[in-house]
Amino acid sequence: MEQNKFERHTAVKTIIKELLTGEYVQEKENNPNYLLSSSKEKIHRLNVMGIILTKEILGSVVNILIDDGTGQINLRFFEENKIIDSLNTGDAILVIGRLRTYNQERYISSEIVKKIDHLWLKLRSLELKELINKKEEIVVEKEPVVAITNKVQETKKLVVEAITEKEIVKNKKEEIIEKEDNTEEEISDNVKEDILLPIEKIKKIIEEMDTGDGVLIEEIISKSPLNDTEEVIEKMLEAGDIFQNLPGKVKVL
Repeated sequence: MEQNKFERHTAVKTIIKELLTGEYVQEKENNPNYLLSSSKEKIHRLNVMGIILTKEILGSVVNILIDDGTGQINLRFFEENKIIDSLNTGDAILVIGRLRTYNQERYISSEIVKKIDHLWLKLRSLELKELINKKEEIVVEKEPVVAITNKVQETKKLVVEAITEKEIVKNKKEEIIEKEDNTEEEISDNVKEDILLPIEKIKKIIEEMDTGDGVLIEEIISKSPLNDTEEVIEKMLEAGDIFQNLPGKVKVL
């Protein structure tokens, strides 16, 4: 019994959807409560990443709503904490803590909260997909784990290469613009616009309209030349190409 009382459990990487749908088990006496995940894993301490949607102060209690693309959940603070003052809507954060419930509402009692780069959210998504595939491999006959792991590693490599390529293209474009006159620039931009894929067109619109706090989805749909803009935006959110930094607003990763 004493060992359970002082045992420090490892923080398990997970997603918000799992926190909301998993079975919350309330233990007796000195045993800590835990979440029983869909894969039957006991999660005493959790490790999640997300975007801050809202920050609400209710007396001595502070609620910070976060979203990781799979769901939304509140971080709840019951005492003053310096880190709270530095957190703002739209920030990407890493959270380590424990799942708690009050009046049938689940929330995270935070131990550690740290600001992170938004790109970590995409890499975390890839990591969790890899873990899920490994667990499913144990239960049913699927594609070999090694093959799945290789695919995820290749995808991670592509993410890094895409970022690098984006910087190279940006630098080359700046060099071209310096050499071309205004007429040539307009023609070049029009040609590029025609050959862009739907996802790239939406990205371009968001980047052009974003002044720092994201772009309203309605404004993107209004400016987009595509007929299925809303569907493209949904797919981009699922793939992690863009994220919702505020209710109804999105930004490019």
